[in-house]
Amino acid sequence: MNTPENAFSDLSFVLVKLLRQAIYREDNESWQTLRANQEKARHYFRQIGQELVMDEAEGYAFLRQLEIDGVEKMPRLTQRRPLSYSATLLLVCLREEFSRFETSSPDSTHLIKTRTELQNLVAAFLPESSNQVKDLGRIDSAIQRLAELGFLEAVTPEKDAFEVMRIVKARITPVELEAIKEKLKSYATGTD
Repeated sequence: MNTPENAFSDLSFVLVKLLRQAIYREDNESWQTLRANQEKARHYFRQIGQELVMDEAEGYAFLRQLEIDGVEKMPRLTQRRPLSYSATLLLVCLREEFSRFETSSPDSTHLIKTRTELQNLVAAFLPESSNQVKDLGRIDSAIQRLAELGFLEAVTPEKDAFEVMRIVKARITPVELEAIKEKLKSYATGTD
């Protein structure tokens, strides 16, 4: 059965996009469609076990798995995949960098970091090693993984500079940040 493209509403395209990635205010058409249909979107996603998180002040929207107490069988749309130590460490560093950025540059909206700056953020917390090539490879893998997850976006064709996406603030709350930092400390000292 062939269905003409115009048979689907603009909201349909936005809902599918949200299933794949966050939507930012800069994507004006999708953002406005979502804002105008927020309640419909919330209702739709709730039926499939997802919560629409929309922060109009920050200008982003994403989906989060619903966790309801007392409900054993909640449909899970996405699989939980743990991050490597290096990727978790980089994510924590990015969250802290974003906090510093907001404090020092309240009028700026884009935090840009070069690959070298990202590598330096993480390298300071890795154990001493005699194989710098291997260490840089791990950090580059972490950068790639966070880019795949939407926390970083390449801003140059060579992928030597990345924007730290605002969604990092919503995905890691200050309470979660402290818990992750404690786990990383335990891991680094071998007391876990």
